[in-house]
Amino acid sequence: MRKGIVWLLVLVLSGALAQAPKVDGKIASGEYAKTYKHEKSGITLHWSIVGDTLYLALEGKSKGWIGIGFLPEKTDKKKGADQYLFYMEGGKLVALDMYQTKRTGAPVTDEKEGGKNSILAAAATYENDTWVVEFSRKLKTGEATDVEITPGKKLIVLLAHAEKMDPKEEHKKTERWYLEDFTF
Repeated sequence: MRKGIVWLLVLVLSGALAQAPKVDGKIASGEYAKTYKHEKSGITLHWSIVGDTLYLALEGKSKGWIGIGFLPEKTDKKKGADQYLFYMEGGKLVALDMYQTKRTGAPVTDEKEGGKNSILAAAATYENDTWVVEFSRKLKTGEATDVEITPGKKLIVLLAHAEKMDPKEEHKKTERWYLEDFTF
């Protein structure tokens, strides 16, 4: 009986681990549980929640960086947004976990606000101005600089991209969109 229970637990845990997307910068068919395409930006989101971790992929065209952010509610433009920005430098991915301290303008890294980079894993491919970025993070990091993500609970998702890989690109030259009432 005890061996049967242990075997069942091994099977259940193996199945849960097998469902976690591989963060490798490539999206395989059926790799993610859900997909959403934002028509105006051309960005497609793919995501799976496995245990306490969100696996998220962004696909989209951009000559420069690409990013996503989360706000629990819209109160003062972007102030309080948990943002993730991805760009290539020397052919390698740079993945930033950032926080929006002011209602407008550029966010700062979580470290500058007393937090830490909460990205567990990140990988990307960038070819012909087309991004495929995959990353993972805990749903609840416990940090003031990160938005808690609760499956089924509405939040605002911010999507953005720029014309250059420079993360300090003047904000007027970037494009951004707000997806209100979004749920993971």
